[in-house]
Amino acid sequence: MMSPLVVSILTLVVSSGLLASWRGGPPERLAAAIIVGWVLTDALYHVLFGPSGFEEVDPVHLVLDGAELVAITWLALQANRMWPMWAAAAQLICVTGHLAAFVEPVAVRRAYWAMTQLPQYIQLTALLLGAFAHARRVRRFGPYRSWRVPKAAPAPAFIASRHNPPGRIDRP
Repeated sequence: MMSPLVVSILTLVVSSGLLASWRGGPPERLAAAIIVGWVLTDALYHVLFGPSGFEEVDPVHLVLDGAELVAITWLALQANRMWPMWAAAAQLICVTGHLAAFVEPVAVRRAYWAMTQLPQYIQLTALLLGAFAHARRVRRFGPYRSWRVPKAAPAPAFIASRHNPPGRIDRP
């Protein structure tokens, strides 16, 4: 059974992801899928294997956080947006927290908690601000390119939307 705090956090993350998907373009939808997918995978891990502490590095969290770092960094380098860089930087802090805990597990327990738990809120804030900035920009200036490289591979179907319908090439 999940605690009310965990349920509240899951509700916050999923509703933020839905809101960003609704208001944002393809990069915001992809980031929402990455972040919500990570959080739900983490919740499933804890339901199956119980809670983990911060006395030592949890290898499953290291792998999950490393995978999210790769995905968010790729998005930050491909998206025609600034906010994914904030999300990637926050995830880099998280992965660095795991590495710091490997080096000095006893002395950095509180820092390990802060470095691995707080960046998700920075990411959610960046995602929501980015989605609303995208919606405002589309409203003011019309459609614009979602990806930095004009001939990027088409977005997966679940990411396509009214801002970037399948078959339409983004304007430069």
